[in-house]
Amino acid sequence: MTQIPADANEVIDQLSAQIGTLTKQNAILSSQLAAAMKLIPQDVLDSLGKEDANAED
Repeated sequence: MTQIPADANEVIDQLSAQIGTLTKQNAILSSQLAAAMKLIPQDVLDSLGKEDANAED
């Protein structure tokens, strides 16, 4: 189990590092998603949009 430091500055430093890591991971995943979406043919994306609209009716 991870030990929680007693010093608030250490906690802040650890949280800052974790936020930095998560921000980097989010940027990578967003980039990968954007690249993957470009590989899907437009007619497939259009048909998915129509299915979503029908599901709301």
